[in-house]
Amino acid sequence: MADDASRLRADCDLAWTTWMRQTGGMQLMVLRERGAEDFARFKIVILGMHQEGHYMEGLKKLGIGGDPPAIAAAKYHYLSNSIGGLTLEYAEDGPKKAWIRYTQPAIFYHGLGLLAVPSKVQRAVFQAWHAKNAEYMNCPRLGYVCTKFYQDGEPYDEGYFIEYDHDIGPEWAVRYIPTRRSPEFDPAKTPKLDAAIWPEARLLKAKRKYGGGYVRTTFEAMWSAYGLKPAAHMMEQALSLVAVQYVHELKARKGIAGNTLDDVTRFLAAMLAAREDEVTVEKLGNNRTALALRTLKPFDPDFPEELKRAYFAFPFMCVRIMNGHIRFTRRTEIDKGGRTLELWELEDTGRWLF
Repeated sequence: MADDASRLRADCDLAWTTWMRQTGGMQLMVLRERGAEDFARFKIVILGMHQEGHYMEGLKKLGIGGDPPAIAAAKYHYLSNSIGGLTLEYAEDGPKKAWIRYTQPAIFYHGLGLLAVPSKVQRAVFQAWHAKNAEYMNCPRLGYVCTKFYQDGEPYDEGYFIEYDHDIGPEWAVRYIPTRRSPEFDPAKTPKLDAAIWPEARLLKAKRKYGGGYVRTTFEAMWSAYGLKPAAHMMEQALSLVAVQYVHELKARKGIAGNTLDDVTRFLAAMLAAREDEVTVEKLGNNRTALALRTLKPFDPDFPEELKRAYFAFPFMCVRIMNGHIRFTRRTEIDKGGRTLELWELEDTGRWLF
């Protein structure tokens, strides 16, 4: 049981780490290729799509749907994002006002990526999501006030949900009112999940699912905003660079030090297993192996081939960095049950290919 728990922790963290960095990479690629104005609009699309599919269901799952609107909204952001791997702080200021802080590191921009994100983009995040809570909760008195931002030289993004004594218009849904001092965080007074309902295994799987959900939503938002081919091109570029930056760290997480064909195959199989993909590995000879994927998480089976092909850029670049002698190809095949299989084949050619 202890071994199973340790394996689940390691697998969920590996999948979450990979997916969150892929998400951040794709978002920064939009900034690079399309500019700050487009990126701000794009963040609104991403978060709007994600909120539509998760917010009301999340209030129920977290057991906070019966709280006052401002308290419930703040608790949702604190609890759901904490489950998803973000670090937050929370403070209530009466029954109609609750503060939240999104503390460092900024989760989508690992490393120095945050430095490239303009202020207008961070503000768009709150316009995209926090402004809509009132609509989803059917509370026209609910608003959000931004008080601090990373891009203004603060150590966190901060604000509070507030239920006014009157209905408010769109211009009050999200406002920016800087403040020098706000409530101190007291860990003893933070919202807590019921441990009987949310045991460790469920929390770990929820965190992994959170990471995969953002990869899928980011793909779909790029497709919606820019069209299939331009989106696939940006995805391919982004995921190649994410592999360049992190393949050695990911190898180390799985304890893989070598770069032989067996090492590379083991690395790919471990990455897929961490995501709970259905995969089988077959040795085709001394210098060839194949992986058959019945799933390609976090995507649905009917996801467009162009996007699946773009996603292959990540494992392809990982393999190229690990061993430049290995030819790595993919194709698809329909199995006897009518399902589409991803077939990845690796061949150690014994010579430098690049």
